[in-house]
Amino acid sequence: MNGQDPKPTTPDQKSPSLIFVVDDSAELGEMVNIFLTRAGYQTRVFSDPLEALSVLQSGDARPGLLISDFRMPGINGLELIHRCKLIHPTLKVIAASANVLDEEIEKYPFRPDRILPKPYTTTSLLAMVKALLPAEGAPSQ
Repeated sequence: MNGQDPKPTTPDQKSPSLIFVVDDSAELGEMVNIFLTRAGYQTRVFSDPLEALSVLQSGDARPGLLISDFRMPGINGLELIHRCKLIHPTLKVIAASANVLDEEIEKYPFRPDRILPKPYTTTSLLAMVKALLPAEGAPSQ
């Protein structure tokens, strides 16, 4: 796929929600960024979960969806989800993990809306994004 010109929005059109992508693998984060951007979504990628949390706390960005890896240095994805939900209770969340356990999820009062098993396909990722942001509807391809 080649680069696309941004589609102009009319006053009755809402631009898609911002999606925060948090993964300590910068390469994977960038791949997800490229894929979601091409699908018509706005994204912001973080390789450090504490940086994503700081940006959310600052109020400079208000994402509609958080896609977070589970195993990361510093704080894990469930702790990040917990802290983000305290700041932004309506935030939708996808936890991407090869090995998140139910026992670990049960330790936190806030749970992901969806769990995306790694490795995942772009098709399964996009299906989850569309399910959680249905009103946002990215432009059809």
